[in-house]
Amino acid sequence: MDNLIRLSSVTSAMRAKDILKKHGIYSKVQRIPAKRGQGSCSYGILLKNNIEKAVDILNDYNIKFLGRADAL
Repeated sequence: MDNLIRLSSVTSAMRAKDILKKHGIYSKVQRIPAKRGQGSCSYGILLKNNIEKAVDILNDYNIKFLGRADAL
């Protein structure tokens, strides 16, 4: 199952993707429509697995995320 970590901007999503890649975790930047976000469009990274490890890594790098969810 795909998982989604929602971030505040495309810049944050791209930075998170680069950090995770350095740690051997594949992710993809994805635009999140307003209906899935909180009233406005946002960006996130899509992960196939390793979401717990990814969250820990992003926390270590002080990447703030807005939430996480199962992807559509």
